[in-house]
Amino acid sequence: MITVSQVSKRYPDRTVLSEINLTLPSAATHVFLGSSGCGKTTLLRIIAGTLAADCGTVMVDGVRVVVADPCPLATRLGYMTQEGGLFPHFTAEQNVTLVAKVRGIPSSERKQRLDELSTLVGLDQGLLSRYPHQLSGGQRQRAALIRALFLKPQYLLLDEPMGALDPIMRRDLQAMLKQVFSQLQCTVILVTHDIGEAAYFGDTITLLHKGVVLQHGSFSDLVHRPLHPHVTAFLQAQRPVPQLGELGP
Repeated sequence: MITVSQVSKRYPDRTVLSEINLTLPSAATHVFLGSSGCGKTTLLRIIAGTLAADCGTVMVDGVRVVVADPCPLATRLGYMTQEGGLFPHFTAEQNVTLVAKVRGIPSSERKQRLDELSTLVGLDQGLLSRYPHQLSGGQRQRAALIRALFLKPQYLLLDEPMGALDPIMRRDLQAMLKQVFSQLQCTVILVTHDIGEAAYFGDTITLLHKGVVLQHGSFSDLVHRPLHPHVTAFLQAQRPVPQLGELGP
């Protein structure tokens, strides 16, 4: 379980998060939803231990998250940034096995884990010898996901992992992630601004606005029992796709 208590963060020109309180149960997928600049990525980074809050605490299974190197929760938390964060001068295989190698995990175990995860995320092993610039966007994201999962974390934190992908690639990656989440039974926190994506993945959805949690609950709660006018305004802001017949010749 992840518990966020009175977490606030301010930069010189603005408050990014203001007194955030959340409880995120284990073995579920939690979505942080909201417009750009609402604080969702900042909150994810504080939970991941890559950014310190100004005040408040985050607890993961009773252990306090602190910013430290090495991170005390590194084996418990898998973290994937929006762009994947692959090192350009390493091959995909070198990228995904780097932390395991640094931690002294034997090469035979690294190879077995790499085989398992490549199959799980649908990445052809022939692509592992390529450098990130030689991979498509979807392939890079699959490699980044392998790296986040490599040490068998109980918690997987994903910052807009499909934000830069085209619609077809995005749909394929969504389906793959849904299957991965189901198979691994880990706790997932996924950041997105896409309403359909939030509805597709989220057991719970936390809608943030200007650094404040406006509502936390199921997608049905947000749609049918909104607690703030902005909740409804945000859900209705995404333009629906017109029917093919409406597009004209």
